[in-house]
Amino acid sequence: MTPMHVCLVVDDDAVADHLVSALEKAGRHRISVFHDISDLQQSNITPDAILIGVQQFAALRENEPMVYLRLSRRSRIVVVLSSRELLDAAHILAFADAWVFQDINADRINELIDLGLEGHCLMPKQFLSRLGVDEIRLTLLPRLSDVEFRTLLLLGEGLNNRTIADQLELSEAVIKSMVRSVLSKLHFRNRTEAGVFAARQQPSLEIARNSERPSLAARSSEG
Repeated sequence: MTPMHVCLVVDDDAVADHLVSALEKAGRHRISVFHDISDLQQSNITPDAILIGVQQFAALRENEPMVYLRLSRRSRIVVVLSSRELLDAAHILAFADAWVFQDINADRINELIDLGLEGHCLMPKQFLSRLGVDEIRLTLLPRLSDVEFRTLLLLGEGLNNRTIADQLELSEAVIKSMVRSVLSKLHFRNRTEAGVFAARQQPSLEIARNSERPSLAARSSEG
Protein backbone atom coordinates (compact mmCIF):
# COMPACT_ATOMS: atom_id res chain seq x y z
CA MET A 1 0.00 0.00 0.00
CA THR A 2 1.35 3.42 -0.97
CA PRO A 3 1.88 5.54 2.17
CA MET A 4 -0.52 8.43 2.52
CA HIS A 5 1.08 11.83 2.97
CA VAL A 6 -0.52 13.79 5.79
CA CYS A 7 0.44 17.38 6.61
CA LEU A 8 -0.34 19.02 9.95
CA VAL A 9 -0.80 22.79 10.10
CA VAL A 10 -1.38 23.25 13.83
CA ASP A 11 0.14 26.02 15.97
CA ASP A 12 -0.36 24.19 19.27
CA ASP A 13 2.66 21.91 19.81
CA ALA A 14 0.85 19.69 22.32
CA VAL A 15 -2.03 19.08 19.91
CA ALA A 16 0.41 18.46 17.04
CA ASP A 17 2.35 15.91 19.13
CA HIS A 18 -0.87 14.12 20.07
CA LEU A 19 -2.00 13.89 16.46
CA VAL A 20 1.41 12.75 15.22
CA SER A 21 1.47 10.03 17.87
CA ALA A 22 -2.01 8.85 16.84
CA LEU A 23 -1.07 8.89 13.15
CA GLU A 24 2.12 6.95 13.74
CA LYS A 25 0.18 4.11 15.38
CA ALA A 26 -1.23 3.20 11.98
CA GLY A 27 2.26 2.97 10.54
CA ARG A 28 1.04 3.86 7.05
CA HIS A 29 1.54 7.62 6.74
CA ARG A 30 4.26 10.05 5.77
CA ILE A 31 3.82 12.97 8.14
CA SER A 32 4.93 16.59 7.73
CA VAL A 33 4.32 19.24 10.38
CA PHE A 34 4.02 22.98 9.70
CA HIS A 35 3.06 25.87 11.97
CA ASP A 36 1.63 28.07 9.24
CA ILE A 37 -0.18 27.50 5.96
CA SER A 38 2.38 29.69 4.14
CA ASP A 39 5.10 27.20 5.13
CA LEU A 40 3.10 24.42 3.48
CA GLN A 41 2.67 26.51 0.31
CA GLN A 42 6.37 27.27 0.08
CA SER A 43 7.25 23.59 0.45
CA ASN A 44 5.48 22.71 -2.83
CA ILE A 45 4.23 19.52 -1.16
CA THR A 46 0.94 18.03 -2.39
CA PRO A 47 -0.33 15.94 0.55
CA ASP A 48 -3.25 13.54 0.48
CA ALA A 49 -4.72 15.18 3.58
CA ILE A 50 -4.15 18.43 5.43
CA LEU A 51 -4.96 18.57 9.15
CA ILE A 52 -5.37 22.26 9.96
CA GLY A 53 -6.27 24.10 13.16
CA VAL A 54 -9.66 25.78 13.12
CA GLN A 55 -8.22 29.30 13.53
CA GLN A 56 -5.77 28.80 10.66
CA PHE A 57 -8.59 27.38 8.53
CA ALA A 58 -10.84 30.35 9.27
CA ALA A 59 -8.05 32.77 8.35
CA LEU A 60 -7.37 30.82 5.17
CA ARG A 61 -11.02 30.90 4.12
CA GLU A 62 -11.48 34.58 4.89
CA ASN A 63 -8.14 36.03 3.78
CA GLU A 64 -6.87 33.72 1.05
CA PRO A 65 -9.87 32.10 -0.68
CA MET A 66 -7.89 31.27 -3.84
CA VAL A 67 -5.24 29.46 -1.81
CA TYR A 68 -8.03 27.53 -0.07
CA LEU A 69 -9.53 26.52 -3.42
CA ARG A 70 -6.18 25.38 -4.73
CA LEU A 71 -5.43 23.31 -1.64
CA SER A 72 -8.92 21.80 -1.47
CA ARG A 73 -8.68 20.64 -5.08
CA ARG A 74 -5.45 18.78 -4.41
CA SER A 75 -5.94 17.51 -0.85
CA ARG A 76 -8.64 16.56 1.62
CA ILE A 77 -8.88 19.14 4.40
CA VAL A 78 -9.55 18.00 7.97
CA VAL A 79 -10.18 20.75 10.54
CA VAL A 80 -8.80 20.25 14.05
CA LEU A 81 -10.77 21.92 16.85
CA SER A 82 -11.92 21.49 20.44
CA SER A 83 -15.53 20.72 21.32
CA ARG A 84 -16.05 24.17 22.85
CA GLU A 85 -15.13 25.76 19.49
CA LEU A 86 -17.86 23.92 17.59
CA LEU A 87 -20.53 26.62 17.71
CA ASP A 88 -18.06 29.41 16.95
CA ALA A 89 -16.75 27.50 13.93
CA ALA A 90 -20.04 26.08 12.63
CA HIS A 91 -20.21 28.57 9.75
CA ILE A 92 -16.92 27.37 8.22
CA LEU A 93 -16.91 23.65 8.99
CA ALA A 94 -19.03 22.90 5.92
CA PHE A 95 -16.04 23.93 3.79
CA ALA A 96 -13.86 21.16 5.23
CA ASP A 97 -13.91 17.49 4.26
CA ALA A 98 -13.88 16.25 7.85
CA TRP A 99 -13.35 17.40 11.43
CA VAL A 100 -11.42 16.00 14.36
CA PHE A 101 -12.10 17.11 17.93
CA GLN A 102 -8.81 17.17 19.79
CA ASP A 103 -10.51 16.58 23.15
CA ILE A 104 -12.86 13.80 22.01
CA ASN A 105 -11.78 11.70 19.05
CA ALA A 106 -8.20 12.63 18.12
CA ASP A 107 -7.15 9.03 18.82
CA ARG A 108 -9.38 7.97 15.90
CA ILE A 109 -7.61 10.30 13.47
CA ASN A 110 -6.68 7.53 11.05
CA GLU A 111 -10.31 6.46 10.74
CA LEU A 112 -11.42 10.08 10.39
CA ILE A 113 -8.95 10.71 7.56
CA ASP A 114 -10.08 7.56 5.73
CA LEU A 115 -13.69 8.69 6.01
CA GLY A 116 -12.74 12.18 4.85
CA LEU A 117 -11.03 10.78 1.77
CA GLU A 118 -14.27 8.98 0.94
CA GLY A 119 -16.35 12.13 1.45
CA HIS A 120 -17.74 11.29 4.89
CA CYS A 121 -17.45 12.92 8.30
CA LEU A 122 -17.88 11.37 11.74
CA MET A 123 -19.73 13.55 14.27
CA PRO A 124 -19.37 12.69 17.99
CA LYS A 125 -22.73 11.44 19.21
CA GLN A 126 -22.97 13.99 22.03
CA PHE A 127 -23.34 16.78 19.47
CA LEU A 128 -26.37 15.12 17.93
CA SER A 129 -28.51 15.84 20.98
CA ARG A 130 -29.84 19.09 22.38
CA LEU A 131 -28.17 18.45 25.72
CA GLY A 132 -24.82 17.97 23.97
CA VAL A 133 -25.08 21.43 22.42
CA ASP A 134 -26.17 22.78 25.82
CA GLU A 135 -22.91 21.49 27.28
CA ILE A 136 -20.94 23.52 24.75
CA ARG A 137 -22.95 26.65 25.52
CA LEU A 138 -22.33 26.19 29.24
CA THR A 139 -18.59 26.40 28.58
CA LEU A 140 -19.16 29.73 26.78
CA LEU A 141 -21.01 31.43 29.65
CA PRO A 142 -17.89 33.17 31.06
CA ARG A 143 -17.78 35.35 27.94
CA LEU A 144 -21.03 37.09 29.03
CA SER A 145 -20.88 40.30 31.04
CA ASP A 146 -22.75 40.36 34.36
CA VAL A 147 -25.66 42.26 32.81
CA GLU A 148 -25.81 39.90 29.84
CA PHE A 149 -25.84 36.90 32.16
CA ARG A 150 -28.66 38.36 34.26
CA THR A 151 -30.53 39.09 31.04
CA LEU A 152 -30.16 35.45 30.02
CA LEU A 153 -31.54 34.29 33.37
CA LEU A 154 -34.57 36.53 32.95
CA LEU A 155 -35.12 35.30 29.40
CA GLY A 156 -35.35 31.87 31.01
CA GLU A 157 -38.31 33.18 33.01
CA GLY A 158 -40.08 34.13 29.79
CA LEU A 159 -39.97 37.87 30.46
CA ASN A 160 -40.20 40.49 27.73
CA ASN A 161 -37.67 43.30 27.25
CA ARG A 162 -39.71 45.89 29.13
CA THR A 163 -40.07 43.70 32.21
CA ILE A 164 -36.38 42.75 32.11
CA ALA A 165 -35.49 46.45 31.85
CA ASP A 166 -37.61 47.22 34.90
CA GLN A 167 -36.03 44.43 36.94
CA LEU A 168 -32.48 45.43 36.01
CA GLU A 169 -33.23 49.16 36.25
CA LEU A 170 -31.98 49.76 32.73
CA SER A 171 -33.59 51.23 29.62
CA GLU A 172 -35.44 48.99 27.21
CA ALA A 173 -32.98 50.01 24.47
CA VAL A 174 -30.07 48.73 26.57
CA ILE A 175 -31.87 45.44 27.18
CA LYS A 176 -32.47 45.01 23.45
CA SER A 177 -28.73 45.38 22.97
CA MET A 178 -28.04 42.91 25.78
CA VAL A 179 -30.35 40.32 24.23
CA ARG A 180 -28.68 40.68 20.83
CA SER A 181 -25.28 40.24 22.46
CA VAL A 182 -26.38 37.11 24.35
CA LEU A 183 -27.76 35.58 21.16
CA SER A 184 -24.52 36.32 19.31
CA LYS A 185 -22.07 35.16 21.99
CA LEU A 186 -23.87 31.88 22.68
CA HIS A 187 -25.03 31.28 19.10
CA PHE A 188 -28.78 31.24 19.62
CA ARG A 189 -31.07 31.75 16.64
CA ASN A 190 -33.62 33.76 18.60
CA ARG A 191 -34.65 34.82 22.11
CA THR A 192 -37.02 31.87 22.46
CA GLU A 193 -34.16 29.40 21.98
CA ALA A 194 -32.10 31.34 24.53
CA GLY A 195 -34.97 31.33 27.02
CA VAL A 196 -35.59 27.60 26.66
CA PHE A 197 -31.87 26.94 27.20
CA ALA A 198 -31.78 29.13 30.32
CA ALA A 199 -34.87 27.44 31.76
CA ARG A 200 -33.63 23.93 30.96
CA GLN A 201 -30.13 24.53 32.35
CA GLN A 202 -31.09 26.82 35.24
CA PRO A 203 -29.41 24.69 37.96
CA SER A 204 -26.15 24.58 35.98
CA LEU A 205 -25.89 28.19 34.82
CA GLU A 206 -24.22 29.78 37.86
CA ILE A 207 -21.83 26.85 38.29
CA ALA A 208 -20.79 26.90 34.66
CA ARG A 209 -20.40 30.66 34.54
CA ASN A 210 -18.17 30.76 37.61
CA SER A 211 -16.12 27.67 36.75
CA GLU A 212 -13.44 29.55 34.79
CA ARG A 213 -13.48 32.83 36.68
CA PRO A 214 -10.64 32.00 39.13
CA SER A 215 -8.29 31.10 36.26
CA LEU A 216 -9.36 34.19 34.30
CA ALA A 217 -8.73 36.37 37.34
CA ALA A 218 -5.33 34.79 37.84
CA ARG A 219 -4.35 35.50 34.26
CA SER A 220 -5.50 39.10 34.63
CA SER A 221 -3.42 39.62 37.77
CA GLU A 222 -0.36 38.07 36.11
CA GLY A 223 -0.76 40.52 33.22
